[in-house]
Amino acid sequence: MFSSLTIENGLPQSTVETMIQDSKGFIWIGTNDGLARYNGYEFKIYRNEYGKKESLVGNYIVKIVEDRYGYIWVGTSSGVSRINTSDNKILNYTEDNGLEDKNVTGLVLTSDGDVVVATYKGGLHKYDYQKDKFNKIKLKNHKNISSIAKDSNGNIWVAGDNEIDKIDIKNNKVINVYKNNNGTENSIYKIFVDDDDVWIGTTKKGAFKYDARTERVTNYHHDENDNGSIIGDYVRDIYKDSSGAMWFCTASGLSKYDSERNMFINYTNKIYDKHSIINNSTFTILEDKSGFMWVGTYGGISYFDGKNKIEHYKAGFNSQNELSDNMISSVYEDSNGLIWVGTMSKGLNIIDRRYDTISNSVNGKMKYKLSSNSITDIAGYKDEVYIGTSNGLNIINTNTGNTTMYYVKDGLNNSKVRNLFVDNNGYLWIGTSNGFNLMNLKTKEIYDLTQNLKTVKVKDNFSGAIFEDSEGVFWLGSFVNGGLIKLDNKTKKTEVFTAAEGDKGLSNNSIRVIAEDKLGHIWIGTSNGLNMYDKNNHKFTKYTTSDGLCNNTIYGIVVDDDDNIWVSTNSGVSKLSKDRKRFSNFNINDGLQSNEFNGEAYLKTKNGEIVFGGINGLNIFKPESLSVDNFNSKIIFDEIKVNGVVVNDITSKELASSENNISVKIFMPEYRNMRNIQYYYKIGGNYDKWLLINNNELNLSNLSPGLYKLHIKARNKNGDFSDESVVKFSISKPFYMKGVAKLFYIFIIIIFIISSKNKVKKLDREVAKRTNELKKEMDKNTKLLNKVINLEKTKNNYLINLSHELRTPLNVLNSTQQLITELNKGKEHISKERLSYYMSISEKNIERLLHLINNLIDTEKIENGNYNIDIADHDIVYIVEEAALTLKDYIENKGILLVIDPYVEECIIECDSVEIERCIVNLVNNAMKYTAKGGRILVEVQEFDNDVKIVVEDTGIGIEEKYLDTIFCRFHQVVDSNREIKGGSGLGLTITKNIIELHHGKIYVESKVNIGTKFTIILPKKQNNK
Repeated sequence: MFSSLTIENGLPQSTVETMIQDSKGFIWIGTNDGLARYNGYEFKIYRNEYGKKESLVGNYIVKIVEDRYGYIWVGTSSGVSRINTSDNKILNYTEDNGLEDKNVTGLVLTSDGDVVVATYKGGLHKYDYQKDKFNKIKLKNHKNISSIAKDSNGNIWVAGDNEIDKIDIKNNKVINVYKNNNGTENSIYKIFVDDDDVWIGTTKKGAFKYDARTERVTNYHHDENDNGSIIGDYVRDIYKDSSGAMWFCTASGLSKYDSERNMFINYTNKIYDKHSIINNSTFTILEDKSGFMWVGTYGGISYFDGKNKIEHYKAGFNSQNELSDNMISSVYEDSNGLIWVGTMSKGLNIIDRRYDTISNSVNGKMKYKLSSNSITDIAGYKDEVYIGTSNGLNIINTNTGNTTMYYVKDGLNNSKVRNLFVDNNGYLWIGTSNGFNLMNLKTKEIYDLTQNLKTVKVKDNFSGAIFEDSEGVFWLGSFVNGGLIKLDNKTKKTEVFTAAEGDKGLSNNSIRVIAEDKLGHIWIGTSNGLNMYDKNNHKFTKYTTSDGLCNNTIYGIVVDDDDNIWVSTNSGVSKLSKDRKRFSNFNINDGLQSNEFNGEAYLKTKNGEIVFGGINGLNIFKPESLSVDNFNSKIIFDEIKVNGVVVNDITSKELASSENNISVKIFMPEYRNMRNIQYYYKIGGNYDKWLLINNNELNLSNLSPGLYKLHIKARNKNGDFSDESVVKFSISKPFYMKGVAKLFYIFIIIIFIISSKNKVKKLDREVAKRTNELKKEMDKNTKLLNKVINLEKTKNNYLINLSHELRTPLNVLNSTQQLITELNKGKEHISKERLSYYMSISEKNIERLLHLINNLIDTEKIENGNYNIDIADHDIVYIVEEAALTLKDYIENKGILLVIDPYVEECIIECDSVEIERCIVNLVNNAMKYTAKGGRILVEVQEFDNDVKIVVEDTGIGIEEKYLDTIFCRFHQVVDSNREIKGGSGLGLTITKNIIELHHGKIYVESKVNIGTKFTIILPKKQNNK
């Protein structure tokens, strides 16, 4: 499984022709347009910049090496550059520095660590460190050099002019080893020396292996009719990895030579597979120190885990040697070692790993017929293979190729087969959606066990798992809610285990898989955790994510030959060690087909390999190959900045007090586990706790002066920590905090004290202090007096206005009474209609008086705490609408628009409906008084989580800002002599505010003169004390 790096990730250009890993762990990448240094997180780019001497000599990078001093040597089509990695300074070498040709074709190091450069027309040159120049090696006039290499004995091998020479530099000898007799049309592109074998990559005839001992030449070329041949004949690079495997980069893809089977494993780009190699035109390959493989191609870099031993089988696009579908439902190994693979919807696959072939109905190689392509489970016995499907059971005779199909009419209790199990007595157990069947494999008679299980009160018959342990006891799992069933044929006893707390029961009743370890413990995989049942003490042990399991949904359990427990889940694979104390977890980054697996798709092969199937194909691996790697590398300090400026070293000198912002970039060259590494740091002083670094960059700001020890460590996905890396640095104190400065400060203070004593007298201080106190007291009393005066004025204004409010209706009543009396004295008595009119006037003014007096009484009651409200559940929307509608006709007769706009249709709250209605009427009536004809009054109701909001807003004359703070006070009114409208008694808003507060609510006012006024009420839905 490949991942990729392209220009979108930061590469300077897509064509990668050379790569190395340096001694620190950086990956250096040469492209056709610049050099890149990669640390797993980001790229640092080096290019030729016009007019800048300390830039690369050229951008077309051909070869890179690191010498014994840690310098990076870069061969280009324009000469050679040397990079000092400690300060990033660059020196360039061309014809002026001893090279006869600047078109570099190769770089190698001698056994002494000296640099040898090969150029196309100028031959070989060796670098002289003392004279800082190159000297030509004149042993032979090599021309047209295409490749050079070094063997284990320190000899330099040169390919040019279609022949290969071995050069013994120490003894000044040249031996012609090989001549290409195929003519110039098939030139040598690459040589690689492996002990006595010389591998030769050509442009048209593939690869040749030349055995220097026997002078035997073996040619490996591409054969269209042989999938095991090398993928292409244009071989650009040859490489031997740490396992001894040979790799070949060709213009048609990547090939790995399997010497045991004498065949090539080929890797090509597949447009439908994002995890295939990014481009078929490959140039170079590198194995880093952690075992990661890097492939340079025409389209960027593809990298993969070279130590990953997980085989991945999956579906392809119109491929003849891939699975029919990626959704794997079941697996089985037959007596011939063939792997039978069932899919959810595309039938059966048979993998023959000996010949690397796959047979299925999609590629036309499947000879067996099935009742359905939806396969649920596969089992087998001798020359028969049993395949359960969503439409019956199929029995395949592998000798004859015939398939016999069984349905409900043949004895199955349901045609939807769930799982299959062959016991030691020659019976096939068939789990269905309706229970369990038993088939006698000799007679093929089918028995229904469902009725037998009803006697033990099993909750459901939906089969989840079937297993026979080493003692001949059968264990059945219910997939839905029936738990675990134990059938002991020896004792004739049946037990049912269900979910329970502690060690008395399962973690969940939905069971997907059952297995047994070497100690006889029964392992049960459920929908909520892994369970172990100890048959000796009859107790359950439960394992979940809190114990280190990667996921609680268990699909498959395999016990390996070392008694480790392997579990496939919804989030990867977990391995529980044989001491049952530690989980190791693996995910898609480790080479798994996906993080999600499927039930019934698990198997241990006869040779001990583990097979797990999931939603993206099938994995096969040896358990010992998936070991958890310990950290083998140290944390590398990539870059250190002080106040944003890169520094080479912060340990050798003391930083200035102003240089207190430190930035550190780090990485660990464990590229196989890079995505699973977390970094932690701690720093001495007040920061002596381990803290997580969000990525690979640590920023320390505003550090105080002092000596610091920065500790950094890394942790892998299984919680193991690396060794600590430490950087020491110090920040000096500023001048004003140093000893000399402190002495100066003390001297100044002493002088100041003496001077103050002479100039300032005690009496002056006391007089000044007393004077200040008297002034403060006078200011305080003046403010109090003004407050009392203003309060009295307010009360007087209030009483004057109240008397006016009382006098007006009384005058009307008096006048009406006199008029009625005078009319009755006349000759013509008052008519009935006239009397009714005068009586209505009297009634209105009596109501006005009563309303005013009630308001006075209610205000007094509320302020004395004697006012009671009747709390009950009411629809606040209805209350508000009804209250506003009572004034609708009156308001609209005045030429004012009344808009009632609730945001919700209904909202039940606890309140006194009468009192809330009173508040709304007060606010709407108040808005009407101060809104002119053509204006608008808006009433809104909004619902929130725990509150409701009521808004009464008008477009009236507004209220001046100075009155807003006192508008709800009893003795305050808005009185403006310039306004035509005067305020009323001033009690309406006071009562409204008091009623709202009795409901534990709040009321607010906002107003702007000549724009309008907005009152907002906030009421809780629930009252704390009714």
